[in-house]
Amino acid sequence: MEMVSRQLRCIFVPQIKLESMKSLWMKVRGGMGLLFLLCCVSCMNGGDSPWVGRWQLREYQYPDGKVQRVDSVFYGFQKGSFIALYMNAAGTYENMYGYYEEGNDSLTIHLWKPNVDNSAYQKWFGWQDATRSFRVMDLTSKSMRLDYRDTVYVFRSY
Repeated sequence: MEMVSRQLRCIFVPQIKLESMKSLWMKVRGGMGLLFLLCCVSCMNGGDSPWVGRWQLREYQYPDGKVQRVDSVFYGFQKGSFIALYMNAAGTYENMYGYYEEGNDSLTIHLWKPNVDNSAYQKWFGWQDATRSFRVMDLTSKSMRLDYRDTVYVFRSY
């Protein structure tokens, strides 16, 4: 009886292992395919639009010739979505979300529920309402210059 049991085990164990290996291989292939698809979708960040990415605000150039240096404000653009990151008084970053619209040499940013009472918001933005339209003076893969009522916002790609 022992001999028959051992022979049956020898016959069925390899078959079971082979089936489980095939199943495992199918799962691995499916997982790799899903990972590849996920990578492809995540790379679609807005096509070849020059806006896509994160931009660091470097300075404000005012009409009277004064220049205010800035290094704590970032704008991010992707697929019509907008994010602004700015440093508050505690030294941590806060963010605001919204969306943007491109026009002929113009950019309009719409913020969702800006915190207009926040002192950091007033310092770095000071927008009276949730929308601001800029004239695009320069836009390359490395730099961007936007004009709002003769005040120039100078950015670098970050």
